[in-house]
Amino acid sequence: MLAKDDRVSIRLMIDTNEDYSRLMKWLNDEQVLRYIEGPGTQYTLEQIMDKYGPRARGEHYVTPCMIELEHAPIGFLQFYPLQQEEIEAYEAKEDKPQYGMDIFIGESDYWNQGIGTAALRLAIHYLFDEQGVEDIYIDPRTCNTRAIRSYEKCGFEKVKVLYGRELFDGEYKDNQIMRLSSDA
Repeated sequence: MLAKDDRVSIRLMIDTNEDYSRLMKWLNDEQVLRYIEGPGTQYTLEQIMDKYGPRARGEHYVTPCMIELEHAPIGFLQFYPLQQEEIEAYEAKEDKPQYGMDIFIGESDYWNQGIGTAALRLAIHYLFDEQGVEDIYIDPRTCNTRAIRSYEKCGFEKVKVLYGRELFDGEYKDNQIMRLSSDA
């Protein structure tokens, strides 16, 4: 367990069919896909395993995690050291540990209950206090106001907009780059 409070916990994704199948379910859910990837996106179990398997086995720089509510997986979170291309695009400082993060609640019955915000706070605490990260970046699409509000509740501030950054249902969309510093 990486982090937990009385209801929400974050654990590492495990290299098992159970975690891959759960992720496949979420990444094929039309409601979830309205916010990530796009409703026209479809994944097979093989594609999920090819992409997330190396991450779950620790063979990739991205660390994938499951968000659990009272020990039941309901969402996904991943974090990673920014790569050079992201450092340049975000105008991040190269002399400090800079991380990126992605998060979503895959079970829509749990949306709008503050669970994503609680999970994000746990992840922030883990990265700052346990991993010594200086800045965390997150990059929602500019139209995802619900996510942006959640990130702002956790202290993230808007840094800049990257135009045409993310492919979403075959079209490039704009991303709002947001940053939270450990000294904030």
